[in-house]
Order: sequence, then structure tokens, then C-alpha cells
Amino acid sequence: MTNNKLLKLPSQRQLVDRLLHLIEFNHPFIFLSGKPGSGRGTLCESLLGQLPDSVRVVSLIGSNAMKMADVRQLLLQQVVARPLFNAQDALADSFFRMLEGKSSTLLLAIERADELPADLVGELWALCRHNDTLHTPHKLAILLSGNDVWCRNQKAALKGRAMPALELEVAPLSAPEQRIFLYEKAKELKIPTALLPKPKVEEILNAASGHPSAIMQSLEDIMTDRRPKKRQAELPVKKIATVLALAAAALLALSYLPLFDDEGKGGAEVPPQSTALPSPIAADPLSVGAASGAQPSESATPANQVARDWQPDAKTLPQKVESETVTAESTNYEGRRVVISDEVVEKLMTQPNVSGALPTEVVNELTGVGSQAASTQVMSPTAPKASTSAPAVKAAPKPAANEPVAAPSPKVALTPVATLNKKPRNHFSIQLMGASNTQAVDNFVAEHGLAGKVWVYKTRFRGSPWYVVVQGDYANSTQAKAAIRKLSPDLLKGQPWPKSFAQIQKELKQ
Repeated sequence: MTNNKLLKLPSQRQLVDRLLHLIEFNHPFIFLSGKPGSGRGTLCESLLGQLPDSVRVVSLIGSNAMKMADVRQLLLQQVVARPLFNAQDALADSFFRMLEGKSSTLLLAIERADELPADLVGELWALCRHNDTLHTPHKLAILLSGNDVWCRNQKAALKGRAMPALELEVAPLSAPEQRIFLYEKAKELKIPTALLPKPKVEEILNAASGHPSAIMQSLEDIMTDRRPKKRQAELPVKKIATVLALAAAALLALSYLPLFDDEGKGGAEVPPQSTALPSPIAADPLSVGAASGAQPSESATPANQVARDWQPDAKTLPQKVESETVTAESTNYEGRRVVISDEVVEKLMTQPNVSGALPTEVVNELTGVGSQAASTQVMSPTAPKASTSAPAVKAAPKPAANEPVAAPSPKVALTPVATLNKKPRNHFSIQLMGASNTQAVDNFVAEHGLAGKVWVYKTRFRGSPWYVVVQGDYANSTQAKAAIRKLSPDLLKGQPWPKSFAQIQKELKQ
């Protein structure tokens, strides 16, 4: 999906913002998990399109046909131009040799990592551990996408690093988001509304279970109609040809039958045909009825009657055109010139309000309005003129009612750095929100009644101050996730997520 409709949905947009925050702050090792069709690939495309220019991206889309040597070669070719390496060596050996003396900001993004060789995750984890031991480590972040079961198993096997691997799940779309996504895509594919009645929409949404790719597949099926069609029966060409041949032979046989009939009746006498001509017409048909007073004779023939009925009515043609005057009823306008007198033009210029076929004086004279206007003009000089220059009286503005002013939210103090640094690094907390100003933090804490129940610390994000609100101390991420599910619905709208104290302590140093 090149236009990336998923980013318009709140859940997908928040997940992309969280990934951007982690990559720029902590350079982590992240597993992006989700069920097939949940939109992991589209989410990775959205993330790569919003990364800052300072981050170099090394990307790869895995497949079952790739071997480990192929994966190393495809990744290292994107690190430096014209690299020299042995594809059989481990990634860490070739990677740091090519980047020696150059501090870089890199993101290794690998989609469908669950289809690649199993050695890949171990080599990437060794790459991160070696980078942590450097005097000036590279800003390296690794993002692997795969199905949820594979990501969970791989994350549990990675040990030995201060900052543990993270798992972010691409959750299915909610019911309103599914409906918005379906109608947006149907509009983009130009699917007629008649093909998407309400029962059909409900059927698609129930079958998709919140997965965008399933919705897209259903819409494409509607457009292409992939249902199997019945194969049309082949025409019996041989039978049709045989029938046509028999019909032609029958017609040919019938055409010879009259010949045999003529031969059998050769001796029969043929009756003679009359060749006498009709009697001539006594008079000229055109002259019949020419005289106005002539009476038809009793011996008139039917031919004379036909001639009389055929003769058209005589009409006299005009001798010449009496006048060349062009009137409104004339139809011969071609080659004519109409001359308008200067008086008419002057009257039209002085009376621009005249717009009818007749002048205003003529209309007034015919309707009797002119006399009424004259009497009105006689009476108007004696009528006193109404004063129009009196100043308008403006209504005095009413005093504004005393509206209650909302009291400002109480100020929330920052948690001492020593308090957060004492927490075990392998423990987890829950990040409730982050903001670029303290007023937003104060309003959030006051709105949800969290005063004295949360920790607030300050860090930097893209060179600007950033304030983070966290809550709780849990032994592992499983306990933190269980606590998130018990939060109030208002807090769950902010998409809270588990955050290790190792990550918090690192952000405190920013």
C-alpha cells in the first residue's frame, strides 16, 4: 500500500511514534510481532519513511530461499560502498572492520526475519553486545519483524546485555478502525456501493478479525470476481455441419421437381392470352375541369374521373414584392440593414432602466400608469420629506456575565534522579505519557488523579526537553503487561507500554 492508509488510524500512528522514540533514544534490539496479515510490512514502510536523515537504514526482506551467506552479503553491501568481506565470516567481524574509526547511526530493519536462517538472530545479538564494549559505540538499532510465536521464543533466548530485547506487538485493528479502513480502500479501488451492502460489509469484517490484509483480499476478490465459473459446453460442430449438408441437399432436390411436372404436362393446351389494347381516352385528362362552369357528361369515363381527382388546386402566385420593408413578421432578413434613428438611441442612453420590447412611455400610456404617476408628482412637492440623517441609536453593550475561570492544575515536581537510579535495571515500569512541557504533565496528572502515584523525570528528545510519566515497579515485563490491563479505560486510551529501568536510567543521562 503505497499511500499508507494505516498511518491515519490512531493505533498504528502511535506504534510508529513509539518506534521512532526508541530508535532515536535507546538504539534498542526490537522484535515487531504480529499475526500474519496484521500489517507488519506496511508499518515498517511507514517507519522508514519518517526516520530523520541522520539515520542510515540497512533493510532486508527475508525469504525461505536465502542462506546465511546471502544474508550477510546483502546486509554488508549497504553498510559501505564497495565492501571487501568474506561472506563466511560472522557479521560482527566484517561489520566493525568496515566501520573502524567512523561513528555511525544505523538501523538494521529486517522484515520476515522468521523465514531466514536461525543463526541470524544470534549474530545480530553478538553485534549489539560487541558494540556495547567499544570506547565510542555506534548508535545501532535493530528491528526484526516476524510472527508472534517466533518473536516470543527468540526474545526469551537472548541474554547477557544490560538493555534486554523488546517486543512490540502489532495489535489487530479495532472495530471502528476496521470499518474506516474498509471504506477508505473501497473508495480507493473504486468499488461501487451496490457491491458493498451492509450484510456484505459485516461478513468481511467478521472474517478479517482486525487484519488489514484480510480486508484488502476480500475487496480485491469483489473487484476481480475470482469465483470459479462454469465452463461453457463446446458446440457440436460435426453435428451442425451434418444437419446443414442434409438441409442443402433437400433444397436442391426440391428445386428439380417443377422440371418433371412440365415434362408430364407437355401435351396440354395452353389457353390463348388476350393482346387487345385498352380503348383510347376521348379527351385530354388535363383539360377536364379547366373551365369553371363545365358540367361532367354522363358518358365520362373512369379515366376522366381519375384525372379530375389528381389535378391540384390552382393557386395564384404573387406578381412581385410590393414593399422591401422589414417588419417583425418578415422572414427575409438576409442582406437587409436596419437603421435606428438618433432620437431612439439618445432616449435609450438617457433611460437605461428601459428593458422591454416597448418604451416605458408607451407601456404607461396603455396601462394608465402615467396618469397616476403624474398625480403623484403633483402631490409629492407638498409632502414633507422624512428625515434620513438621524443618527442610529446603538444599544449599550451589556456587561459580560462573570464566567468562572478554571483553576490551574497543581504543579507536579520532578522525581529525584537518585530515586530512579536506585531501581534494579532489570525491573520494569509503565510509561503513561510523554510531553514537551510541564503544563501538559500537570494537566494529565490532575485529570487522572495520579498525584503522588507516579514518577516524572526529564530527558531530551531531538535536542529539546522531554518529560516522561511512569508508574509502578515490576519484576518483569509480564507483570507490567498484566498491570496495564488493569488500568482505567481513560489511561488505556494513551496506549501505555512497559519500560525497563535500564532504559529509564539511560534516558536520565541525556
